[in-house]
Amino acid sequence: MKLSINFRNMPGSGNIINYIDHRLSFAFAGTREEIERTTITVSDVNGPNGVAGKQCKVVIKPSGLREIVIAETRENIRQAIDLCLARASRSLNRKLKRRHILMKKAPDPQRMRLEVSPES
Repeated sequence: MKLSINFRNMPGSGNIINYIDHRLSFAFAGTREEIERTTITVSDVNGPNGVAGKQCKVVIKPSGLREIVIAETRENIRQAIDLCLARASRSLNRKLKRRHILMKKAPDPQRMRLEVSPES
């Protein structure tokens, strides 16, 4: 899995990068091999009524599936990261489970082969 961490409108610190890496390892422990790349963007945003907040946006590209995009805005950056990664993990698990079920239900290509009789 390729990982990219970006910061917007705020300085990136080693503590936050380590925290993201730590939380990411827990959130995607069982599904890491299914992920091609993950992009995490942490930014300082102004919420409604000028209330300052921190936003975490996670974009996950699983192998053979569409991108998953999750964003969370909270007053505390760690809360935003935790909630965003938890939601992204649940979403990825649902998609992988759906794909597994669909693959089980798909007809076997070996059985689907039609025997072609020579034309007379």
